[in-house]
Amino acid sequence: MEEIGEILHVIKDDRAIAKVKVAPKLGLTVYDVRRKPIGQIMDIFGPVKSPYIEIEVKERDPKKLTNSPVYILPKTKSVKGRDKNERR
Repeated sequence: MEEIGEILHVIKDDRAIAKVKVAPKLGLTVYDVRRKPIGQIMDIFGPVKSPYIEIEVKERDPKKLTNSPVYILPKTKSVKGRDKNERR
């Protein structure tokens, strides 16, 4: 897992704002320290050097996520062509 930032505060009942180091892609799932899904990235805003993300939170009590780090899973590499175990 790759740490991307920290949740600053919760807005409404199902949205959280996090300050991130680098802007991830929209729609990615974000996770907590225990690899439990927190929610999905809905918006990216702010300056390019220090962006913020809006997360649609799936937790019952999103306020307890304040000041906690958020993570994304690393990209899986796709291999073009044949599988290395496949016969020719």
